[in-house]
Amino acid sequence: MNREIYVSLRRTCIMMAIFAGSFILVYGGVVALTKFVYIYFRGFIPDFNENILRAVFYAISIASFIAFRILSRKRYSPVSLGSRLKDPDGLLRYLLMTPVIGMALAEAVLISAFFLFFLSAMYIDFIILALLSSVMIFMSIPGVQFLENKLNEAGKSR
Repeated sequence: MNREIYVSLRRTCIMMAIFAGSFILVYGGVVALTKFVYIYFRGFIPDFNENILRAVFYAISIASFIAFRILSRKRYSPVSLGSRLKDPDGLLRYLLMTPVIGMALAEAVLISAFFLFFLSAMYIDFIILALLSSVMIFMSIPGVQFLENKLNEAGKSR
């Protein structure tokens, strides 16, 4: 594979990240609209213990982040890439699917933040988890040099 393919792959991943990031803006807009239009909004279950809700949704978010890191390392490992070097089309699909999986896990964090907000109106927690989701989306975009290095390592290890 040549550098143009890596650049094209990165460009495609950036476009997917913009699409995934747009959900953060949409959810953020709904949260801001709810906060400013319904000033007395306390969530749909305001009397429920906030610490339990916070623990559950933060645990889901942390589990998503850990799964994201493990999957990313495993999918970019020389062993995983080396077995696909003989089939360029399969390798390209594999390399495109890895950021998609990472962005899906980032969206899981964002959805957790959104549910946390609607259940008990935790604005700050929504912002924290939305920022984590943004970081995960950004981290899922592979760099051109990163792809070159990983595929060179995979070629050498074969």
